[in-house]
Amino acid sequence: MEALGAVVGETSAYARLKGYCFMSCQTIYAMFSSFLSEEEKRIVAAHELGHIVLHRKQLKMAPMSDNRLYNMTDETEYQANLFAADLLISDKDVADLSKNEELDYFSFCSSLYATPELMSFKLYSLMKRGQHYNMPYTVNSQYRASFLAP
Repeated sequence: MEALGAVVGETSAYARLKGYCFMSCQTIYAMFSSFLSEEEKRIVAAHELGHIVLHRKQLKMAPMSDNRLYNMTDETEYQANLFAADLLISDKDVADLSKNEELDYFSFCSSLYATPELMSFKLYSLMKRGQHYNMPYTVNSQYRASFLAP
């Protein structure tokens, strides 16, 4: 974001807001909640970068704020989620790890430092581009990724 000239910062002003970005006087600002874990900040940053790259014109009209990550109802939010998934999870890593039949889905996600929700966006992106993988379907309900634990 900084390479694009955006001013990046953290705020504790909004407990429920994960992040937002806006443009003022030709400068783009991206703010992240200080209440997020480092892993969540990484995902929110990628999501907000998606807005900056894909929705720059809309940033001039109104701030784009995200109190729910993985919003599936708004097209701009959906596009920013796909952007974040493609930025943070490499196609090659998915292809390589999908060959490991010992992993369940949550372990697969954790191995790629991705939440299950972010991974679903990545898998959708891969399918749209004609790539299909044999994903692990076993679900281990006892599993909790360390970066997802409360």
